[in-house]
Amino acid sequence: MKLSGSNYAVNIKNKFWLTVIGLLVAGCQYFQKDVDKTPVAKIYDTYLYFEDISSSVYTQKSREDSINAIHQYIEDWAYKMLLLKQAEKNVDTIKINRLVEQYRRDLLINTYTDRLLLKYIDTVVTGDTLQWYYDKYRHYFLSKESELKPKFLVVDKSHQKIQKFKKWFFSDKPAYFDSLIKNTNSFSKYNLTANKWYLVPDFKKELPVFQRMNDKFILKKSKKFVLTDSLSLYLVFVKDVVLQNQTMPLSMVKDDLKQLILSRRKQAAMSQMENNIKQEAINKKIFKIFKTKHSK
Repeated sequence: MKLSGSNYAVNIKNKFWLTVIGLLVAGCQYFQKDVDKTPVAKIYDTYLYFEDISSSVYTQKSREDSINAIHQYIEDWAYKMLLLKQAEKNVDTIKINRLVEQYRRDLLINTYTDRLLLKYIDTVVTGDTLQWYYDKYRHYFLSKESELKPKFLVVDKSHQKIQKFKKWFFSDKPAYFDSLIKNTNSFSKYNLTANKWYLVPDFKKELPVFQRMNDKFILKKSKKFVLTDSLSLYLVFVKDVVLQNQTMPLSMVKDDLKQLILSRRKQAAMSQMENNIKQEAINKKIFKIFKTKHSK
C-alpha cells in the first residue's frame, strides 16, 4: 500500500503507532493474517514495510523499548538507503556489477565443485595410511616446544577413599579405572585418559602445585607424582613426553596429517575432474579451441 499527498507523514505515523500497539497486544498473530503491508518509511521510491522488520527487533521487550527499537531500525534503514542512493549516483556501477557477477560465478562454481569432489575423493584415511605418511615425513614433525601428556586427578586430601584413589590411579587394571570413573564427582579436577597434550606453562596453570618445580623434573615419561597442598591431593602420571626439537609422536600429529592427506587427494581429484569435464565437452563438441595467428 502506497500513500501520497500532504497527509503522508501523518498517515504513516498513525499507522505505525497503531501497528506497534496491535503487535504488542496480539503478538505474532499479526503476521499470520493476510493483510496488506504497512509502510513505515520511504526513501525516494523505496518503501520500508513494517512486516519486513524482523520480530526479533522488538519482541521480548517492554512497550517503550519495543517502540524505540523499531524507531532505531527505521533510522538505520534510512541512513543505509540514503547512502546507497548517493553511491549509485557517484560510483561506477558497471564495475560493481561486474564484480557482483564474478562473485556469483565463483560462488556457483565453488559450490558445485565441492559437490562434485565428493565423487572423486576418498575421505576415509586408514591407520595404515596415516602410519605410512608419518614414517615418510616424520622428519618434518619436530616439536617447537616441550610438551607432556599427563593423566591426573585432584581430590580433597581428607577424603575417606584417599588410599583407594592412589591405588586405583597408578594401576593399569580396567576394574580400577572403572572405579575411578564412578568417583569423578569427588574430584575437583581430573583427566583420567591422558588425551591431551600440554605445554609446560599450560600444565602448571592447570595444576599450580607444579609452579615452582623445574621443567626437566616434570618432563619425564612414566613419571609419577603424589603431591599435596593445604587442601588437596594431586595424583599425576606422565604418560608421554616430547622435548623441544624432537619428532612428535603420531598421536600428536594425526589430525594435521589427515588434513594433509585429504588436501593432496583434493588436488589430485581437482586435476582429474578438470580433465574429465573438458574432455567430455570436447567429445560432445561443445568445447572447441580455434586456431588464430597467435596460436603456436
